[in-house]
Amino acid sequence: MDTRALALWLYGTGRGSARRAAVRLATATEGGEFLSSTLREIFRTFHGVEIGLHTHGGCFVPHAFGRGTTIGRYSSIARTAFAATLDHPMDRKSMHGYFFNPNLGLVGEEREYHSLEIGNDVWLGHNSIIQAGVSSIGDGAVVGAGAVVARDVPPYAVVVGNPGRVVRYRFSPDTIRDLLVERWWERELDELGPDLTAFTRSLEPSEAPPPEGRPAP
Repeated sequence: MDTRALALWLYGTGRGSARRAAVRLATATEGGEFLSSTLREIFRTFHGVEIGLHTHGGCFVPHAFGRGTTIGRYSSIARTAFAATLDHPMDRKSMHGYFFNPNLGLVGEEREYHSLEIGNDVWLGHNSIIQAGVSSIGDGAVVGAGAVVARDVPPYAVVVGNPGRVVRYRFSPDTIRDLLVERWWERELDELGPDLTAFTRSLEPSEAPPPEGRPAP
């Protein structure tokens, strides 16, 4: 049995220490959580979370991100970040898990999870929360520490507070447009190396408030 198959078997059949051993095995042999394809297969298969290469952090904490979550490349996720893709059914007679969670033995069908797409080069801060019903966190967005996001976040927006609100954008509209066209995150790290200075100098972030007419999350 090769390393990948062993890690998947350990994670799928075990609990607790066996699952932790599977994660250690996958990351130790495949360049850590930044690069491990087996670790990504584990989370795709057993947790329903799709995670892009070079993304790291709390997305690899089991159950921190709900099923149906997709996270792009080069994103940085705090270990305490949380994203829900299923909420308690407030329109029903009872909101108790007995009546919507088949794992508790009373109902046979699981409720449908929302889909959540977290973009590329996103930063989710310490204790940030994305509520069920949010469908998109745009490329390059920042969700600050402790923020509670209830609405979609535009690309390159900076969101803080509870309820979360857009306080500014990282760059001017023209720079944001250029970055979204360039899509640098689709390139591998060795391709970015020759252009390293572009990633180590300021692009003069804008302090502008949200554009007029655009609702803040």
